[in-house]
Amino acid sequence: MAISKIRLVAMAVLAYLAFAAFCFAGHLAINPGGKKTGTENYNHNEKNGGEANVIKDENRERETAPAAVVPDWPEYVLPDSYLVEPEGFLGIDAVVVGKDGYLYEPWYINEYMGYDWAYVLTDDDELMRRVMVLKFIQDELSKRGVAFCVAISVNKASEMPQFIPDFYKDSRYTLDDDYVRPYVRFLKMLREKGVYHVDSSSLYKSIGLTNSFAKTGTHWNKLASFETTRAVMNEIDRQTGRNIEKLVFDEIVRKKTPAPFYANEQDIFDIGYAGNRQAMRDAIIDEWYYWPNVYLEHGGEGDRLGHTIIQGGSFAHDFVYYFKDKKIARSVTAYYYNNNGNVDVDWGKEIGKAEFVLFEVNEQHVYNMGGGIPGDTSTNIIDSLYFWLAGNPVG
Repeated sequence: MAISKIRLVAMAVLAYLAFAAFCFAGHLAINPGGKKTGTENYNHNEKNGGEANVIKDENRERETAPAAVVPDWPEYVLPDSYLVEPEGFLGIDAVVVGKDGYLYEPWYINEYMGYDWAYVLTDDDELMRRVMVLKFIQDELSKRGVAFCVAISVNKASEMPQFIPDFYKDSRYTLDDDYVRPYVRFLKMLREKGVYHVDSSSLYKSIGLTNSFAKTGTHWNKLASFETTRAVMNEIDRQTGRNIEKLVFDEIVRKKTPAPFYANEQDIFDIGYAGNRQAMRDAIIDEWYYWPNVYLEHGGEGDRLGHTIIQGGSFAHDFVYYFKDKKIARSVTAYYYNNNGNVDVDWGKEIGKAEFVLFEVNEQHVYNMGGGIPGDTSTNIIDSLYFWLAGNPVG
C-alpha cells in the first residue's frame, strides 16, 4: 500500500529531529571544541556512476556477524562511538585520520574496499598455489611429528569499517563490482584443502571481542593478539593430543600508555602527526590501553612446547613475545617476513629439532603471502622451506 505524501513528510521530519538530537549529544560529549559530527555513509561516489559503493556480501559476512557470546571481560567490548568525521588535518599519505580519531594505514582500507589493483587482480589460481604449498608443508611436517598452523591476523579496516572516514571513501571507488577480497577466497581454500589455521576475525566474533585495535595503532591490540595465541595453543593440542602448558591471565592491565612490549599501539599516531603539533594536540586518542597480565598456568612445570619456528610480518612480533619471552616454547626461531632476503636457512637443523611451525599472515597481505614471487627461493622463505621438504622426503 502506498504511503501518503503527508505521512512520508512526517516520518522524514521525525527522523531528522532524532538524528539532529543524536548528533548534538555526540557533539557535546566528544567534541566540545566545535568540530562537526558525522555518520557512517557507505560512499556515494561520482566515479562509480553516482551509485553507492557497497561491499559484497562475501566481504562483509565476517565483519557484520553478531558475536556468539558476551565476553567475560568488559574490556573486550568496543566502547560506544559517535562516528565523528574528521575536519582540518586529515592525515598524510601513509596515515588516514578516521572517524572518532581511529587511524588507518590506507592499504588496509584499499584491500578491504577493493580500491587497489594489487588486490583486485589477485586471481584464484595464485591463491590456490599458495594454499597447496602450505598444505604440502603441513603434510611433510606431520610426517616428522611437527605440528603446523597458519594464523591470519586481522585487518583494522575490516574489523572496524564504521570508522573509515567518508572523505576517503568519497574520493575512491571499488575497481571491480564483483570484487571479493583475497582473504575471503584464501580462507575458503584453506578450509577446503584442510590446512590447519586460526582465523582471528572469526575467532573474535565467537568470543565477543570487538575491541581489537587501538585508535592510535595499525596493529592488533594485546587483547586480540593474546586470544589468537590462545587459539593457536589449543590447535597444537588438537593436532598432537597433548595438553601443553598454557598462558593464562587473571587480570587486565589498564593504563594511559600502551603495553610496554613489541608492536607499539601508538605507531601510526607518531608517524601521522609527526611535525603537526597543533593537529596532535587536537587529535582524539585512546583514553586507555589494555593488556592481559599473562603467566604460565603451572609455572613452567607442565608439558612445555619444544622448539618453535615462527614466520610472519609485524603482527607476528606478539607471537614471538608470547612463545619466546613468556615461555610457551622452550626455544624459538623467528623470521620477520623473508629474513632480510636471507632465506638460505639450515632447515635440516631447524626442522630436526622443531615441534611446531607457525606462519602468520595478515588479511591485507594474503594476496602476496610470504612476499616476493612464489617459487623464488631467493626472496621467499616459505618457498625455501617448501623446496627443502620436497628435496628431503621422509623415508
